[in-house]
Amino acid sequence: MTKFDLIVIGEGFAGLTCANEAANLGLKVATFEAEFFGGLVVNINDLEGFAEGNGSSGMDFAATLASANSKAGVTSVQEPVTVIQQEQGGFLVQTGRATFSASSVVIASGAHLKKLGIPGETEFEGKGVSHCADCDGPLYNGADVVVIGGGDSAFQAALLLARECATVHVVHDLAQPTARAHFVDSAREQPNIRTWPQSTVEAVRGEQLVTGVRVLSLADNTVNELPCLGVFVYVGLQPNSDIAPLGVGRDTRGFIEVQKNLETSTAGLWAIGQVRTGFSGLLSDATAEARRVAQEVKGRLL
Repeated sequence: MTKFDLIVIGEGFAGLTCANEAANLGLKVATFEAEFFGGLVVNINDLEGFAEGNGSSGMDFAATLASANSKAGVTSVQEPVTVIQQEQGGFLVQTGRATFSASSVVIASGAHLKKLGIPGETEFEGKGVSHCADCDGPLYNGADVVVIGGGDSAFQAALLLARECATVHVVHDLAQPTARAHFVDSAREQPNIRTWPQSTVEAVRGEQLVTGVRVLSLADNTVNELPCLGVFVYVGLQPNSDIAPLGVGRDTRGFIEVQKNLETSTAGLWAIGQVRTGFSGLLSDATAEARRVAQEVKGRLL
């Protein structure tokens, strides 16, 4: 059985950063990823406002982090973790094929984009319904699309899509969007972005592919049928916290509860990034807490 000083579960931005910091501090580190490295950051086309990103895309920056980890000696295991079990002096981490041990474990498994739960959403997933404007936007050059959501991710997606789509409809259920003013103001300046506040998408229409959505106004109960070929959904996050052992505290939405030092209710088990309660969503904060936890793990090994 292979033993590590630190196992990081999740190769998203926070997980990759934590592993890199720990490896540079001289720790023997492994990362585990069930799907694909990068996490939600790969959906960001331009890391605007994040100094370390240097204007690169989220995908490119994640690839740079993964490459740096490989050079630093981090072991990358491309398998889902099935069990985290506390033992004397550390933890056992199991996948479907092997068992590993570590003195400390960091859960950095992130979160996934929520679904709307409306008719047509699942049926047309990959046939017009998408969660990644950067990935799928080029498919809709010259077409009308709908972005659902009022936060930063939704407005960033709308701005990206506006470069190549004929019309981008942004539908959200609030009187005012929650996105930062910079993104909202930029969207208002784009002649081909139209916002639908206090509105919800009730259904996705189509046959073989998406052909439109039905929009309900919460203000006056009017219904509009919007023709479109693409629907991009950004309506919040669901934490990937099922891997946390029983007894680890979670809030009502499933996010892992942590102490001020980012340790969970189980000593030696940490949670960072989108999977934990109270995370700001800022990459700069993810960087800070990832490095902080790596340093604290190092300190406990001395």
